[in-house]
Amino acid sequence: MQANIAAAKAALAHLDLEEKDVAIKAASRDFFWYSPVLKDRLDHVTADFVVRPRNEAEVIEVLSTCYAHDVPVTTRGAGTGNYGQAMPLEGGCVLHLRNMDKVREVHPGRVICEPGVLLKDLDAATKEHSAQELRMFSSTWATATIGGFIAGGSGGVGSCTWGALR
Repeated sequence: MQANIAAAKAALAHLDLEEKDVAIKAASRDFFWYSPVLKDRLDHVTADFVVRPRNEAEVIEVLSTCYAHDVPVTTRGAGTGNYGQAMPLEGGCVLHLRNMDKVREVHPGRVICEPGVLLKDLDAATKEHSAQELRMFSSTWATATIGGFIAGGSGGVGSCTWGALR
C-alpha cells in the first residue's frame, strides 16, 4: 500500500495541522547537523505535514488516521537531540507533542505527566510537591521534553550514578 498523504491531511484538517514548508522543515529537524556524517545523511529529510495534538484523543485520532492511509508517523518533543532520533526518515507525519504539557500527578518516586512537559517544569513540579528532584535529566533540560528525553533513550546528568534510560 502506498501512503495517501492527501487523504490523511484532509481527515486531520480540523486539528492543529501545519502545512507551511518552512515550519514543516523546522519540525523535521533536531541537532543532527552537529555531526558531519549525519548532516550528509539526514539534511534532505523532511516530513509531509505536522500535527500538534492537544490531548490523548487527538493522538489516537492522528495515529488511527495515519495508519488507515499508510502514512509514516514520527513523534517529536522539542527536537533537542543530536542524533536524528526525531527525524521523519520516510516523510509522512510529524506528531509534535509539545502542546501536551501537563503534569497530572506527583507521587513519591514517580510522576504521571504528558509527553510535552519540559524537564525543567517537571523538576519544578516535583520540588514544589514534595521536595523531590529528577535523578537524571538531559543537558538541555530547560528546553527538552520528557517524552523526547525518554524516546531518545540516552543518558544525561545523573546517569553515571543512576544508569541510562535503556
